[in-house]
Amino acid sequence: MNQIAHYSKFQHGFSLIEIMVAMTLGLILMLGVTSLIATNNTTYRLTDNMGKVQENARFLQNTLNTDLRMIGYKGCASRQNMTITNTLNDSSDLAYNFSDNGLVGYDNISATLPDELNTFFSGDPQPLQGSDLLILRAPHGDNIAIVDNNDAAQLFAASAASRAFSIGDIVMVSDCKKARIFQITNIATNAKSGKTNIVHSKSGNASPGNSIASWGPPASDESFGTSAHLVAYSTTAYFIANNPATGIPTLYKKVNAGAASVLINGVYGFQIRYGEDTDGDSQVNAYRGASDVSSWNNIIAIRIETILGSDDTGMVIKPQTLSFNQSTFEAADSRWYMTKQIVSTLRNRIN
Repeated sequence: MNQIAHYSKFQHGFSLIEIMVAMTLGLILMLGVTSLIATNNTTYRLTDNMGKVQENARFLQNTLNTDLRMIGYKGCASRQNMTITNTLNDSSDLAYNFSDNGLVGYDNISATLPDELNTFFSGDPQPLQGSDLLILRAPHGDNIAIVDNNDAAQLFAASAASRAFSIGDIVMVSDCKKARIFQITNIATNAKSGKTNIVHSKSGNASPGNSIASWGPPASDESFGTSAHLVAYSTTAYFIANNPATGIPTLYKKVNAGAASVLINGVYGFQIRYGEDTDGDSQVNAYRGASDVSSWNNIIAIRIETILGSDDTGMVIKPQTLSFNQSTFEAADSRWYMTKQIVSTLRNRIN
């Protein structure tokens, strides 16, 4: 007992000062850890948002370049001054006017759209005021070979046509002398011969439909032989508009008369300059806005400048100031923004 009492009188707890010092050190440590976690979270969010914006920029470049490089494609006669015959109904409408030069642009869209755009964008988000708008006409997908000499009322293609096309598709058939655009009204494959009959009648419920079914007598110049190919063809519009779901400027893509679809969210600027060859030497003499182009047939390159922004705010301490379109873009919030310039040569127009 005496020994236990002897030991107990030397036992002491922590003093108040020691407890306060320990608590202070613990609090400092906790603040440091919390600050580190917060910094790491901010860095992660910024890195993640920057990565998404840069990925969107790469996707935009690949998408636009793929379409732009096909402008003017007419099969083996692409570099010849060959007229495309358009047999569609409503062939003067913006969505189906394939007989023009394959490219048209609009500068600094105003609040009141031109009549042709007002009709074209009916039911779609309206293009953002002050932005540019690009409409191009080009093929997409694989070329399918014509496998038999055809009269003007029938078109026999390789069996792959039944997988490449659907009823209602707008397509172009071309050889080295001519090209014709029509809408497929039926597809019938002969299992024995492997030939696919691409029907282009005036009947059916497809829109816009064909204005004629027969292109001329069998021996006429309007028949297509085994040197011809078939490919899907479309009018495609690129424009930015405020997304009704988010209120954020968004890049849209509209094909033919279909509904516009979201291509990339967070595109705050879309300006286009057209490289015009004025002396026929296949070199750009000047880049001009759409309203200053003297001849759309002379455009051999396109330069597009865009501004892309992050999904999240709180990415930068101070709103950014960026050089854009020979001017200055002043950010209105704390999103992270970047500019992207895309230059594409219209290779089918280079002699």
